[in-house]
Amino acid sequence: MTPNRVTRRAGRLAGEEEIVCHRANATASISGVMTEPLAWDDVAARLAPVLGEPLRGGLPLTPGWSSRTTWAAHGERAGSLVVKARSGERVGEKTAWCAARLPLLAARGYPVPTIIWHGMVRDDWHVTVQNRLPGHPLTTLNGRLLEQVLGLVERQAGAAIPAGDRDFTGYIANVLFDDWDEVWADAARAGGAAGPLCARIRRWLQPVWGLRLPAADFAHNDLNLSNILADGDQITGVVDWDEFGLGSRALDLVAAALDCQQRGAHAAADRLLAAAASAAGGAGLRCLVSYRALAALAEDTREGGQASQPETQAIEAVLGKLDNPKAAGN
Repeated sequence: MTPNRVTRRAGRLAGEEEIVCHRANATASISGVMTEPLAWDDVAARLAPVLGEPLRGGLPLTPGWSSRTTWAAHGERAGSLVVKARSGERVGEKTAWCAARLPLLAARGYPVPTIIWHGMVRDDWHVTVQNRLPGHPLTTLNGRLLEQVLGLVERQAGAAIPAGDRDFTGYIANVLFDDWDEVWADAARAGGAAGPLCARIRRWLQPVWGLRLPAADFAHNDLNLSNILADGDQITGVVDWDEFGLGSRALDLVAAALDCQQRGAHAAADRLLAAAASAAGGAGLRCLVSYRALAALAEDTREGGQASQPETQAIEAVLGKLDNPKAAGN
């Protein structure tokens, strides 16, 4: 979950993604250019010659149409596939970076998809074909599954490669302290509770204002439970690496913690927050929780909705927990 905006500052870092519009059959405006949606038949016809076989299926995995449309497909030789179409700034560059570096995580025993092919198919539309991992998205997190998630995130530590333009912690600092991409403004518009909550976050950030964490780890940057697949009590995959970059693995722990808190898995949220504090320190945790909360609220506004009461209550609850210095790892 990365906030996005039509108008951006020059020289921005690579953490942002495209505008998301969930209105069915809409036409998206990407950086001022009107982009027509892709139909599955168009995508399948384009992919058949490059994959060397026709694809069956085309079952939508995302509701309606957006600038991030995903289908389930199948090839006789390739097997079960996920086909993702995206329209936005630099999606080709992001995918190329991801395709080149996901194998580094796979070599650590991390269950990631393999990108089979990616490329532009029409206008601003970029398509990625990857194998479909087994399992189903998590709806809660505890016991053996929690321990596995903690272990997987720890495998993201110490990427030992230069971040370059995939420095996500640099982008976080720019959002929090330099007001990039109007995330603060959009977050405050996400409903009646959002304005006071954003004011609280701003006050809460004051002791660490200006902190920039090193981009040292592999970072998924949207590790909510729906992106973690499992079969029974075994994690089988982690998906949706569209915003993969270098940053702090603690952000992924924070994302999972906020999701667990909202779903009522409070003990799991506490474990994840403690692990995040251990990875990033109390000051770093304060920045990462603030960013993730603001990004979630801003996304609500940009999708034309408002933050739900469970969402704002979960953010408030996590801030309350971390007001305790021991809980924050200080």
